[in-house]
Amino acid sequence: MILSDYYKAEKLQEVKAKYRFEISKSTMEYDRFQLLLINKRNPNPRGWSFNFVPRPKRWEGEESPDMAITKGSENISSVYIPEPSLPYGYCDIKGTNDACLVVFNENFRESGITDIELFIGRGQKHNRKNLWYELVDGELDHELEFLRIHSSCIQLNFA
Repeated sequence: MILSDYYKAEKLQEVKAKYRFEISKSTMEYDRFQLLLINKRNPNPRGWSFNFVPRPKRWEGEESPDMAITKGSENISSVYIPEPSLPYGYCDIKGTNDACLVVFNENFRESGITDIELFIGRGQKHNRKNLWYELVDGELDHELEFLRIHSSCIQLNFA
């Protein structure tokens, strides 16, 4: 398998933060990423979350990212969405050699992004765009489903 880790994040209505997503499912095996996502304050202390925000214009380049996964003021990853009509993107995890495929809820164009799935490919940073093509072509469907099935539900405790 190319993909090794899975995280599902949901935008919760109880949380009024515009860009905040809480992790609700995970394979719980990617310590580096989990340390970046840990919550130190309410809501959900000791749970995991991230912000999914538009990329500031000052970071534009020839291939400028569309969005960013952040925690506080720290950038975790710049997310590229090559085909805006598709619910897929790709990125890499800061400080690692790992790629990440990003999958949004199917109806994201009508109702906005409410669910984000992150699929990690360890050691695949330089292959991330090719992985995106494989994702779009359906070649990774069996790996995505395997990781979804083998993820555990995380108890979200809101104060």
